[in-house]
Amino acid sequence: MIKQAGEEDILIIEEILLDSVIWMKKNKLQNQWDEDSIKWNSLSKDYQINDFYIDYQNSVPAACIAITDLDTKYWPEIPKGKSLYIHKLAVKREFAGKGISNVLINFAKDLSIRNGINSLRLDCNLQRNKLKMLYENEGFIYAGKKNSGNNYDMALYVWHI
Repeated sequence: MIKQAGEEDILIIEEILLDSVIWMKKNKLQNQWDEDSIKWNSLSKDYQINDFYIDYQNSVPAACIAITDLDTKYWPEIPKGKSLYIHKLAVKREFAGKGISNVLINFAKDLSIRNGINSLRLDCNLQRNKLKMLYENEGFIYAGKKNSGNNYDMALYVWHI
């Protein structure tokens, strides 16, 4: 079950994202997240709480995703409301490999369609081949790269209805 987050879910979102940060560090995966960047006081600079959705498996929070209608960092040329953007997609390790990422991606696609928006966009680390393959298998098309400002490049992806 996917539920839109409320203020009472801030700790759940931080917990899910922290689980991913710990896993990426353990596996020496280059990423733009760290313990400080996934705390709500940092996240709230770029997101509203209702941008987040939480996936529950048997009433247990398993994953989260943020969906916005503006991304001026990587897509400044796209006006607000002309596309939706996936951010902060994370699955707790105990639920990894069960297709939850695909469920959340399809939820974002459906949200886009329901809102009359014909594209969904995202960015991810250019070096994360397994992650890029996940998005490509979901129909996202590579749209170029941009430097993240953290000494590595981000791959930009777009999905069109």
